[in-house]
Amino acid sequence: MSRKAVGIIIGSVLLLTALGVYIAVGSLDRNLPGNNGAVQGSMDGGAEQTAASGVKDDNVASEGGNPFGEKVKTPLSEVLMQQYIHAMSHQKVQAKEKWSYFKITDERIDFLLSQLEINKYEHEETYKGILTSWKDGDFSKAVSDHNKIWRLQDGTVGKASGLLSPKAEEAYIDKQKTEKR
Repeated sequence: MSRKAVGIIIGSVLLLTALGVYIAVGSLDRNLPGNNGAVQGSMDGGAEQTAASGVKDDNVASEGGNPFGEKVKTPLSEVLMQQYIHAMSHQKVQAKEKWSYFKITDERIDFLLSQLEINKYEHEETYKGILTSWKDGDFSKAVSDHNKIWRLQDGTVGKASGLLSPKAEEAYIDKQKTEKR
């Protein structure tokens, strides 16, 4: 073999080795203790929350695993946790403006509670208190629950002012054409 061929082979091997090390080191961020598999910067609820790449990722809750029907990174970010609870609370409260909606279901409550078990959140106790009450069928504090989340999101319009009657709640649910956060 000529020196040129040996040089090309050695160069290729070194390049592939360097690429492999780069990829391996880049994936270590997700597995650091205390990182809980979250991608850095995912607190902003931005593009990191969607699985746009089409590549299977074990940390993505697909439409089969996420009862909200969205492909999102798991564990959920703080922002997404708030958005889901806030959107579900709209079913129970009167407010001047409501821009988001997800129907409250046991499956969704259980999903959010399970996220609390696998990730740490700044306002974890607030979320747990709300979701635990809802799981027990207690929506008597739904106005307060809504407004706690609304304040965490720096809400300025749409403060809850009262509970919907069962008839008004049913009418609200029937009026919703799509679920969105």
